[in-house]
Amino acid sequence: MDRLALMNKEKADGSRNENEPINSVQSMFFVFPKWRMYPEFPWPIWTVGWLAIFKSIIWLSTNPTVSSPLAEILATKYLITLIPFLVLGIGVWNLRKWAVWGLILLSIADLMFFIVFRSAWPIIMGDNILVLRVMLMIFNGPVGNILILLATPVLLKYAGKNLQVVPEVSP
Repeated sequence: MDRLALMNKEKADGSRNENEPINSVQSMFFVFPKWRMYPEFPWPIWTVGWLAIFKSIIWLSTNPTVSSPLAEILATKYLITLIPFLVLGIGVWNLRKWAVWGLILLSIADLMFFIVFRSAWPIIMGDNILVLRVMLMIFNGPVGNILILLATPVLLKYAGKNLQVVPEVSP
């Protein structure tokens, strides 16, 4: 049995009829949708949403140790992608098809940036300890983009399906 269910209108007695139209709540856009925290919600979608959000804001707390024109280009890239990664990450949690496709395209463009500017990799990692370097490569570098692209099949499976997780009620 599929653990995701359509959020349908409830009958007067509280039971659900799967043949009735989708509840209007589904058409709303929530910044932090409550269904993303249900155990039945697909963890790859939950993870990609957080990864996109972190990709948008983690760079604000890191400071490149190298002063160079490339560091300025990198900062410009982060400023340009801040809002899109944030909005698309939240959109993925809302199971929006436009958000999934936008995140795929943005991840490809971001990955292309790191292919063109390979010398940006040391600037991202800086002179930090290994654990922090790995985290920065995931959140600020190309590794996060690759992880998002690897989750594409799961994202596309659920995107636009008007699905929300309905917690199971024990009898």
